[in-house]
Amino acid sequence: MKTYHKVIFVCMDNTCRSIMAEAVMNSVNWKKTLQVLSRGLVVLFPEPMNPKAVAILKGNQLEPSKESSEQLSVEDLEAGTLVLTMTEYECCQAKESFQGEADIYSIGEFVRKPGDINLPHGGTLAEYGACYEYIDLMVKMAAERLLKEEAI
Repeated sequence: MKTYHKVIFVCMDNTCRSIMAEAVMNSVNWKKTLQVLSRGLVVLFPEPMNPKAVAILKGNQLEPSKESSEQLSVEDLEAGTLVLTMTEYECCQAKESFQGEADIYSIGEFVRKPGDINLPHGGTLAEYGACYEYIDLMVKMAAERLLKEEAI
């Protein structure tokens, strides 16, 4: 497997799931420098982070890295970049838009645990909390794979 120096978590609008995934990955103790970012596939203008996602992060002693969403661009994708999307659909969209620019997988595909991390749009705080728990699990599985394969 390749060695990555940058991981970008991607969801549709970069206001909830990808920002939570970025915060979880940044909380992992790395033995090397790994740049971790989050971006959106459809960001027409910078939007503030979802307040429920921010509340869930803060409740887990994590902070979002930014205050507003950012669009994924070709400038983000350099050699050694791994892009992890929250759903298969977002993965297909990213591959179509950035063909050959980076290694792009859905997070489920990357950790070999099929399934999407769907947005709890308009859901309760508890539903956002459940989404965070699943993101936490999947991101830590991705981190474990990256660390294990780097040690080989």
